[in-house]
Amino acid sequence: MSPILWRFVDGSTISTYSVFTALGYLTGIVWLRTQVGNMRATASLFYALVGTLLAAALTGGKLGFFLVEWREFSADPGAMLRDWNTGWVFWSGFLLACLAGYLFQIWHNKTHRPRLYLPVADYFGAALAMGHVLGRLGCWAEGCCHGAPTGLPWGTAYLDPASSVPRHLLGVLLHPTQLYEAFGEAAAAAYLIGRVLPAVRAGKYRYGTAFLGYILYYSVLRFLLEFLRGDDRGVFLWSFLSPSQWVSLGAGLAAAWALKVRGVIERDPKSRTIYADGKP
Repeated sequence: MSPILWRFVDGSTISTYSVFTALGYLTGIVWLRTQVGNMRATASLFYALVGTLLAAALTGGKLGFFLVEWREFSADPGAMLRDWNTGWVFWSGFLLACLAGYLFQIWHNKTHRPRLYLPVADYFGAALAMGHVLGRLGCWAEGCCHGAPTGLPWGTAYLDPASSVPRHLLGVLLHPTQLYEAFGEAAAAAYLIGRVLPAVRAGKYRYGTAFLGYILYYSVLRFLLEFLRGDDRGVFLWSFLSPSQWVSLGAGLAAAWALKVRGVIERDPKSRTIYADGKP
């Protein structure tokens, strides 16, 4: 692993993290483009939505980092704004993107019709899981989001001072929490695309099952993995849980409640929510 993928003669560099993160976004978008027919969307509408969600995710990711690292940010705001290799919070980017998608849906339909949100969100949830696999591989190369020291044989040791691992942990075997999460996300993407989305299209599962199910799954995954993390995760509300664990707890409970109240099985396929163009 190397945090620097390419170094130019003038000293400038391209980080492995940046490339993998970009590839993650691109992979998700390319797959979503193949699902435009299933989402009953036009190409122009699809790209407008993708652009909106991407801008919201990037903005939310940075804002979340400013909140949990506000002391460091207030000391040198410019440095944190310029650094695109690290300094992102998944949950804040995800939640702002969800809000942006909801507002986009209202604007597009010129009316308050939130029931149209879930049929599209199902696909974006699967794409997010797919893209997050590559994003976490980028984290693994960079050394950000690293785990605590471990004696397990598959631990990862970082030797490059250019990585995000603190100097006192260089050469120490650490839990590869980035890989744990990447494997978990790959399993989620495979199950959503191979099992859940076909069942939603067939009218067996209700719209929103893939999206809400992904939130519940990722919340549990992230909550548990946080116990193995060894990096600085910002200001803690209470010493035994990280900010991400509190958000995971809230998001997971909300998703579980929504799935319970709405149900997963489609009881009456003929009454299913219609898309914006009026087609089932």
